[in-house]
Amino acid sequence: MKIIWRLLDFVKPFTKEVLLSVLIGVATIGAGIGMMGTSAYLISMAALHPSIAELQVAIVGVRFFGISRGVFRYLERLVSHSVNLKVLTRLRVWIYEGAEKIAPAGLQSQRGGDLLNRLMADVETLENFYVRVISPILVAFVITLGMSLFLGSYFLPLGIILAVGMILNGLLLPTLSILMTRNTGNQLSQTRAMLSADMLETFQGLEDLQAACAENRWLQKVESGSKSVGRIQLYYGFLDGLNDGLLLLVSNLTLLAILIAAIPAVVAGLMSGVSLAVVSLLSMASFEATNPLPHAAQNLTASVASARRILEMIGSGPINTTELPELSPQQIGSAERIEIRDLSFAYPGSEDQALQHINLTIERGKITALVGPSGAGKTSLVNLLVRFWEPNNGEILLDGKDLQQYSGESVRRLFGVISQSNYFFAGTLRDNLLLADPQAKETELLAAIHTAELGPWFDSLPDGLNTWLGEQGARLSGGEAQRLAIARVLLQKPPFILLDEPISHLDTETEKNVLTTLFRVFTDKGVLMITHNLAMLDKTNEIIFISEGNVLERGNQSQLLLQNQAYAHFWDLKRNEIRVDLPLN
Repeated sequence: MKIIWRLLDFVKPFTKEVLLSVLIGVATIGAGIGMMGTSAYLISMAALHPSIAELQVAIVGVRFFGISRGVFRYLERLVSHSVNLKVLTRLRVWIYEGAEKIAPAGLQSQRGGDLLNRLMADVETLENFYVRVISPILVAFVITLGMSLFLGSYFLPLGIILAVGMILNGLLLPTLSILMTRNTGNQLSQTRAMLSADMLETFQGLEDLQAACAENRWLQKVESGSKSVGRIQLYYGFLDGLNDGLLLLVSNLTLLAILIAAIPAVVAGLMSGVSLAVVSLLSMASFEATNPLPHAAQNLTASVASARRILEMIGSGPINTTELPELSPQQIGSAERIEIRDLSFAYPGSEDQALQHINLTIERGKITALVGPSGAGKTSLVNLLVRFWEPNNGEILLDGKDLQQYSGESVRRLFGVISQSNYFFAGTLRDNLLLADPQAKETELLAAIHTAELGPWFDSLPDGLNTWLGEQGARLSGGEAQRLAIARVLLQKPPFILLDEPISHLDTETEKNVLTTLFRVFTDKGVLMITHNLAMLDKTNEIIFISEGNVLERGNQSQLLLQNQAYAHFWDLKRNEIRVDLPLN
């Protein structure tokens, strides 16, 4: 019930429009009932050959109800879908805001396809909650009450019989549907999510799967998931057929009971024969209001399952999303140093400390290198600096002020990040550069491109800034991608630069050229270079050697090599790797 109340919270701002939709829905079914009733009266009376004047009202009534039913149906769909789109817009915005606040820490446990399924398929499933669950229930309640009272005014037992039949259709059968789909809704959501995740991973890794001749195993996995989804959907199809049969059975049995009760009343003179025809067709038409409810019950279980998955995702983030003040542009522009004091951190569920008692300073105009083997905790430090995670102990200070007192979004404006795999969207060169500064003019974009030493490459592009970069920048080489990331950071104008393995996967010559560019264009920034590569470390002001989350040594390269301890040993190992990688003559 808590989940249902959470879903209903999204409808509260649109209560008036929902009530209008229900009112028009009642009018739509009421017009259908009126058309059936007046038609029954017209045909029955015409069989008695009365004067045409006695039939005029019924004739006009059939025309009125026939036309108004179509008008009301159009208005009902117009209003209900308008409300539904507004509610879903509000829901989607809330989901994306919630996901953004916990990203990436709160989403790392999610498979990509599963996450995509929650954001798309599960939200689309909730569309049924507002159009095919709430409105039909309210409309059915009003029609059941109104028609039971109306038939009861003819003959009390008829109203009671109709009420019992409609309650069976509107309450008992939906309850049966809920019981039969109570677990199936969760199974369908989970199975569909697993299938989506498997398909996405299969397509993303298809090249590697083909290289390893393993594509058939993954295709079998996808096929198995598809069959599982198909079985559940087949069960829903069977349930739909069963519900349709039971609905028809209950409505016909109700009609039979009404005839059994009404015929003696007609014989006794309590009702006219014409009234018998009218109440019979009215009772049949009334079931239009309750017939959608078993299907609404199925939509309810599916919507609850989807809502639960979404709420689990939004509530999974470890970061405190309480509103915090933002760093002002003046604070960001005048920032001089970031100081890390006694910082310790462990990932949730892990007993091992990723970082232990780390102390370092990032100052403007200086380059600090954080060096160590893979898994030493270097990238974890970047994640803490940009507030993707929060430290367990210690503090990060900006000019003496604790950054945890400010919002994560404003803290991230302090840093320009260039990693080993910078992300580029499937868009134009201009689109990807404007991510850093949406207000940047074309002259600024061109200046950043040339400062990042992309001038010759840019001049060779026939479409210039409108050049399509491809999916994830597929049309860029490794060196071009890193330089384009530099250009993007230049447009961002942050006071501090985080270089997270910026030259990984590049050849030796490109490594040197990219690092030379980095050190040249960011001379006035505070730079923290995280690497296990030895290239150009002699150009840094300080090297901090880290292993298993602990700082073992610090100093410049000459000092650390003279000490002949952990860093020197690491240096020898990396130099030997380089020699082994050299081609033999």
